[in-house]
Amino acid sequence: MTTTNQAETNPEQATTAEAAKSGLSNVEGFLKAQLAQAQKRIEELEGEAGKVVKALDARRLEATKEAQALWTKVQAGELLADPRVKELGKKVDAAGAELRKRFDGLQTKVVETVGVASQSQLQEINKELAKLSAKVDSLLKPIRRQGSSKDSETSPRA
Repeated sequence: MTTTNQAETNPEQATTAEAAKSGLSNVEGFLKAQLAQAQKRIEELEGEAGKVVKALDARRLEATKEAQALWTKVQAGELLADPRVKELGKKVDAAGAELRKRFDGLQTKVVETVGVASQSQLQEINKELAKLSAKVDSLLKPIRRQGSSKDSETSPRA
């Protein structure tokens, strides 16, 4: 009965206490409502995330099957029989030939600019030297024979 006595003696305090109680219950109700909405939204997001994961898993399985089929074709050599692959191979070969041609032209220009003989020029020079050496040897044979006979004649005289 002391609380009743206090309420009777101080009506302002009683009103403030009741207002605080109702304010707390209002805040509590508001927080519970917000928490329930957040919980509902989390459950919705979880459901959406589950759907996305399932869709990604299905795509992964499809991609795995496609990759396995391509790998089987590559191993069996079937992929090389595909006309698109053949056409692509021709284009690659043509591009490679063009690249080699350009590189050879560039290499020739560099060799000319530097002033160094190319490998083919060196081979030609070596062939020419071999021919000239053979000619010189054939021309010197009679002279050597004569020189060696003269040396044998001069030796006994000495």
